[in-house]
Amino acid sequence: MRSRHVLAALILSLAALSGCLPEARIAWSPDGTHALVRAGDGLYLSDGDGKLSPRIAEDVAAVAWLPDSRRFIAACNQPAATWDELVPHLSEERKAAAEAEAEALRREVLACKGDWGTFRFRTPSADILAALMCLRDRHGDELGPVVGDRWSGLKALRHGVYTLRLFEVADGKVGEGRLLLESLEPPAEIRAAPTGKAFAYAAPPYPALGAEAALVLFVVPLGAPESATRVASRASIFFDWTADGRSLVYASTDEPDPGALSRYATLGSPPESLVYRRARMPEFFRQRDLRLGSLVRKAVVDGEGTVLAEPARTRLADVAFFDSMPVACLPDGRVLFAAREVRLPAATDGVADDLALFAVEPSDPRTVRKLALPEARADAQRRLDLMQLSPDRTRLLIPDSKGAIDLLDLATGKVTEAAKDLPAVLAKTIPAWRSNRELCFIAETKDGEDAQERQGVVLWSAEGTRCLSKDWPEPAAKGFLAAGGG
Repeated sequence: MRSRHVLAALILSLAALSGCLPEARIAWSPDGTHALVRAGDGLYLSDGDGKLSPRIAEDVAAVAWLPDSRRFIAACNQPAATWDELVPHLSEERKAAAEAEAEALRREVLACKGDWGTFRFRTPSADILAALMCLRDRHGDELGPVVGDRWSGLKALRHGVYTLRLFEVADGKVGEGRLLLESLEPPAEIRAAPTGKAFAYAAPPYPALGAEAALVLFVVPLGAPESATRVASRASIFFDWTADGRSLVYASTDEPDPGALSRYATLGSPPESLVYRRARMPEFFRQRDLRLGSLVRKAVVDGEGTVLAEPARTRLADVAFFDSMPVACLPDGRVLFAAREVRLPAATDGVADDLALFAVEPSDPRTVRKLALPEARADAQRRLDLMQLSPDRTRLLIPDSKGAIDLLDLATGKVTEAAKDLPAVLAKTIPAWRSNRELCFIAETKDGEDAQERQGVVLWSAEGTRCLSKDWPEPAAKGFLAAGGG
């Protein structure tokens, strides 16, 4: 099948996979003393009162604390604005592929004699963003006059160059980040091993245009980041480490994404959409096409954090795969995950969209038990795909689409509602735990009886609520909090 592509911006249109997945933009250190905040204008360190450090970096895709609460990993983006700036970051194979595609695109433009509004490219076969930057910078003088005004859509193209860096925090100050590795695709999720000797991250596959919604999962030894290794292709965004820090548990599928075939480029779309971004990943209820997959545990490093040459892989359960499928490992060896309950054979249009919570028992990995939850709210859908474990891994935070937050006690099965009078705003960040008793999220707040309601970053506990963002500078609040701050 051929995707249809138009000149100018050549941007992804996720027609069948529209939806927005909130991100973890606030991450508290394991000891709860500091938070990393991916605010409106970049990354900051916040103390427990909301006081922000100087900006650490402008464009950060994901962050993760190490267990010692003194170090963290951040994926920082310094985009290349021109083809010449991008070339040093490309492998020879990837550079040659982009150049070949740019030349093919050039020939197609020159061969076109009709209306530019109906012009279609063949299906791109390489990194379309790199190819378009090469086409623009090498052949702009030749093609610009031919195409006319539509050529201006290519001028703003930039290619992300992401560096994963290790930062240290001392006395509330952040040092210079040490370069670990580089990625041309934006990391969507980073998780450090409980041992602190390795970390894993998920990033979109290459090439960007027409890429499947599932991600590629990598493991990186902290002491030897050059030996980073691919763990899985077509994996879910969310994954977890086992308690011993040696294995990863994740969902994966061998099936291609059926929605990828419906993606096509359109005129007038923002150029950044050419890069596969987490904000454009589908929500589970948008995916009507089932993809059969598995819940997998894979041993990836030894006790010293060294990548295993022959990792052992165990299939824990067969699942109906979706891209934001959550996985959580408990100290007792159980593996929690959320999935749609499906009995085969089944017609895809007859499968319910609601997620259910399941656990794989450590005593018998072949046994999957469904965890009972109270009936879903009449006016809202529980967002099990955004569930978050407490620091001691005894309770599960489950938000819903209307902002309510349920807390599930994993020992007793009891569910209580937190922050009943203060609904969370899910648009920008997933609610997070600061400690086993305190939650952090965005909510509508006001300072006094007659004050206008505004969004703010709040800390909530059973004892009370306080706003952290009331003194944040406008650049940090803008684009992160509505009405400019807390």
